Amino acid sequence: MMTTLIWTLRYEALMAARSKAVWAAVLPLALLGLLLAATSPVVTGQSDPAARCGAAAVLVNTLCTLGVGLALTDRLRRTVEARGMPELLTATPTGQLPRTTGALLGPLLTALAPVVALFLLYGAVISATAGSAAPLASAAVALAVAVLPAALLVTAFAGLLGVLMPVAAARAVTTAVWLWALHFPPRFSPLPTATGTVLSPLGGYPLVAWAHVPEVWARRQGTGPLRPAVTDATALLNLALVLATAAACYGLGHLVARLRPHGAS
Repeated sequence: MMTTLIWTLRYEALMAARSKAVWAAVLPLALLGLLLAATSPVVTGQSDPAARCGAAAVLVNTLCTLGVGLALTDRLRRTVEARGMPELLTATPTGQLPRTTGALLGPLLTALAPVVALFLLYGAVISATAGSAAPLASAAVALAVAVLPAALLVTAFAGLLGVLMPVAAARAVTTAVWLWALHFPPRFSPLPTATGTVLSPLGGYPLVAWAHVPEVWARRQGTGPLRPAVTDATALLNLALVLATAAACYGLGHLVARLRPHGAS
């Protein structure tokens, strides 16, 4: 199983690196996020350099993770419509689980690479300017507790939709759901929203608790049991719920991909 997973990871990562669609979806949004981080008053208005990096992570988590999900929407579908090396891996006796895991994680690592590199570069520049390692540390923490979990969730969710409906429709639904979950605060949404709750993949709670982000990005001026005060415990809860949702989407997507008739559209 481990051998198949490693080979699938390697194959899918290389295929994603050669895909123009991946770079076309991810790199422009990563550069846009960097530009906004350097010019937006929401970021530049922070007096604390570490808080500046934390606030920039909100932009990265909004734009870049969505780009990753849109770029990788068809990954699970392609494990079903396998040709060439994927078809060879399908013939191995290790089962589909390592193949679908590799089909998600391999391209995800490739797609996240420019996002991580650019954001750490941004953090390093802020650290050098401020004469403190705190901004770079804030950027690294934000990547670990917010950006990576969100990227896992959006990739798993988009992959699930990609085997349930046409890829173009899956991308449209993913975009709408992602914005609803990240940036539709209660006062602007006529419907219940995940924004500002411990369910939100924006990662507001861990960003506020551990990456110096202004507290408004956690609760979003809402109240109720899903919008508790920011503590280490609620930050961990937010992180755990995002990862659990990603695992559930991946598990369901894996099941659908396994049961889906070969060649179905």
